[in-house]
Amino acid sequence: MRASSGNHVVSMSKLPALLLSSLLLVIGVAHADELRPQAVVADVDYPGTLQLSVDATDIARRIYQVRERIPVRAGPLKLWYPQWIPGNHAATGPINQFAGLVISGNGQRIPWRRDPLDVYAFELEVPAGVDTLEIEFQSLSPTAADQGRVAMTTELMSVQWSRLLLYPAGYDARRIRFQPNLRLPTDWQFGSALERTGSDGDTIRFQPLALVDLVDSPVYAGRYFKRFDLDPGAKVPVHLDVVADAPELLEAKPEILQAHRALVKQADRVFGTRPFAHYDFLLALSDQFSGIGLEHHQSSENGTFPGYLTGDAPFTDNYLLPHEYTHSWNGKSVRPATLWTPHYNTPMQNDLLWVYEGQTEFWAWVLAARAGLYTPQQAREVLAATAATFEHRAGRGWRDLQDTVYQGIVDFNDAPQAWESWQRGYDFYDEGILVWLDVDTRLDELSKGKRSLDDFARGFFGGYEGKLEARRYGFGDVIGALEKVQAHDWAGYLRERIDSHGPGAPLDGLARAGWKLVYTDTPNLAIADAASDGEYDDFRFSLGLSIASDEGKVNEVLWGGPAYRAGIAKDMQVVAVNGIAYKAERLGRAIGAAKSGKQAIELLLRQGESYRSVRIDYHEGLRYPHLERINGTADGLQRLLAPRR
Repeated sequence: MRASSGNHVVSMSKLPALLLSSLLLVIGVAHADELRPQAVVADVDYPGTLQLSVDATDIARRIYQVRERIPVRAGPLKLWYPQWIPGNHAATGPINQFAGLVISGNGQRIPWRRDPLDVYAFELEVPAGVDTLEIEFQSLSPTAADQGRVAMTTELMSVQWSRLLLYPAGYDARRIRFQPNLRLPTDWQFGSALERTGSDGDTIRFQPLALVDLVDSPVYAGRYFKRFDLDPGAKVPVHLDVVADAPELLEAKPEILQAHRALVKQADRVFGTRPFAHYDFLLALSDQFSGIGLEHHQSSENGTFPGYLTGDAPFTDNYLLPHEYTHSWNGKSVRPATLWTPHYNTPMQNDLLWVYEGQTEFWAWVLAARAGLYTPQQAREVLAATAATFEHRAGRGWRDLQDTVYQGIVDFNDAPQAWESWQRGYDFYDEGILVWLDVDTRLDELSKGKRSLDDFARGFFGGYEGKLEARRYGFGDVIGALEKVQAHDWAGYLRERIDSHGPGAPLDGLARAGWKLVYTDTPNLAIADAASDGEYDDFRFSLGLSIASDEGKVNEVLWGGPAYRAGIAKDMQVVAVNGIAYKAERLGRAIGAAKSGKQAIELLLRQGESYRSVRIDYHEGLRYPHLERINGTADGLQRLLAPRR
């Protein structure tokens, strides 16, 4: 995922007695000595196929109506609502949006109770003579972003099956079969990795499949839909399925469509064979539908700017589809053993997210450049902004990169942080670019230009064609694969970077690539692009703060920077600069004037109902990060970012 919260095990006393003799302990297969037990499940198929019918036509009120039929036997039964959703790296299943649960059998209502120690679990006693449960409930999609991710509008929707089902506890998700049906608004079209078997009016019938594959196969549907073939005639096809707020947003510029076709080819050059039977980029172009990036084995969920295909969107989001596509190899086909679980109510262990997400973010940046989704200059500006961000990440002094992999669990309510530069956040994504650039350039150096991270990626993530069960690995497997590419103490090398506390960012790879981080008064293209879209003014690398353009509210203050030392905090309002009403241009001029003088910059601040003036004694002028070539060195970035033939 890019971008996107309890430890529970199945109680043996709750399982049907006939299954107790067939229980087994499920653990990862690679380097099992590094892992903890994952869960206890039955080593048998769940008897019968569960029928799942979802009515998604109530688009005005944004309500999904769900009916489910579950084959059962008399006795105690626990049903789970999915909690740990793959790619979210935390217990994020939206149980707060689940409502209206009614369970019946043979026409009689059956009482249930929630497990007081596991609010995702519903317990009941199946009466004698009942062999099928009839279940009804609703999934209530947010009607506004302050309630959560908006996934349904009057023009488009996503159908995430994990939000729309209950499943019997005690079984491996690969051994529970569902037959899904989906009713859409009249004349809506859809895209999905699911195989369609037929339809009845507005209801689509899909091929029966295992629960693990159902959850891994969302649907995007909309009033305005278009499908693009990204590799015409391919044995393993790849499509771009787009829904949008309006039909004109579907008219892709030829050069943009060509860049997405190049993305598919460039990924082939890196990873080799395609680890899926077919692949669908599911893409929503909307300013109402919440943005998203979530990986699946044979598809991905992507939500971005309405003008993405027409060329009217910030370029900084062009890494999104490369990121999620890379996950089909790194994360879905090949996965850390501690992130593999037998079902969705077993906690995941995030220790290798700096590989799962960090290296994926590296390849997203590289593939965006190789495919033409970034120009070479844009790719360098993105890297400069990333390097500067972590060069100023004061929190690296107390919290190493390895610890940030738990951020999704730590940040359980997904609320903004008051001091991100000190607390740190999902840094295993973007700092991962710097770590893996370091590895790539070290491979190049040690091998005298003969090997690179491309060789690691092809050997470690590639080699399998068609959809297979995920191969699992541990830290030792990563080290072994690197040593096959080039002999070196990779364990010590990586641990030094993952467990270190700075100071500053890990920029050895940048220097080895023949570039250095510098600051000038010329705006960085990537920062300016993001600031324009986000409607904020970025002064992070001068005064150490960013400010909302419309009202002057402080969005961020860098811990230990000039603004911090002056007593400024997030959510204060900058009312005036040197006695004149705040505007970004005025503050920029004041920073420039202070560079050649000794007078401090005076800001009038409002915090609640209180006003006060602060003086910032800063004289280094406007500073924006860029990359500058190191004289006498080879250009490693040009080597890395050039398209592969």
